[in-house]
Amino acid sequence: MFGIGKSKKPSATVFVDYEHWYYGYRNRFQMKPNIEEWLIELKNEFDVKKISVFGDFSQYNIGTDLERLKGITKHIVHTASQKEGVDKDFTDFIILDAIYRSAAAKKSEDVYVIFTGDAHFTKVVQYLKEIGKKVVIYGVKFSFSNQLKSEATSYVEMPRQSQEKNHYNDLILASLSRLRKKPKTVVTYWKTVNNVAEYNRVSNEKVKMALDNLLKQKYIYEEQMQNNNGKKFTVLKPDWDRIEADGLWNDE
Repeated sequence: MFGIGKSKKPSATVFVDYEHWYYGYRNRFQMKPNIEEWLIELKNEFDVKKISVFGDFSQYNIGTDLERLKGITKHIVHTASQKEGVDKDFTDFIILDAIYRSAAAKKSEDVYVIFTGDAHFTKVVQYLKEIGKKVVIYGVKFSFSNQLKSEATSYVEMPRQSQEKNHYNDLILASLSRLRKKPKTVVTYWKTVNNVAEYNRVSNEKVKMALDNLLKQKYIYEEQMQNNNGKKFTVLKPDWDRIEADGLWNDE
């Protein structure tokens, strides 16, 4: 009779440094945080009790995510400061204070999930482990302190390889979809690589890798054509039926 209806998952409280996530994704990968997908993943593993999101949302780009975040949690802390000389560390200090206060409460959760990559959080991770907590750190690749990784109970670098791959697939298919409405446009391999990279301000090499993979999986194929002068050239042809059937793209 006892324990019926109670979750067998470990309870968790979540702290998100949204500046780290937003600017890390934007500057390194030209992506936006996939926070909804991430929370589904967390809730599959943990009984998430509280999600707290911190950031300076006064800047236009990151500020546009505020309404979206309000649909996920009511615990959003806007860390903007009017003081001159206050920088990114100000947000870190507010998050650190919130974590220490949470840990000092009479009843705190089994697991602390922290999304940040900053070495400033190393001491609080050590403290949480000393009082018997498990600490899971998520951080953005290439902006993730090695010292912080070494102290965590476990850590995850984001975006995962599959997420990054899907992102570049989307950029390529979005470009090809736009050209689909211009039937006289000739779509070639290198033109696609260069146009997608330039339009989205991303690496040519990463676009090339994604396009090669789509060709390998035969979602896109190459076809020989001939112009009016008899000169042969190779064009790209997406297999839209297969692409849409496999859920890679929905042209709505």
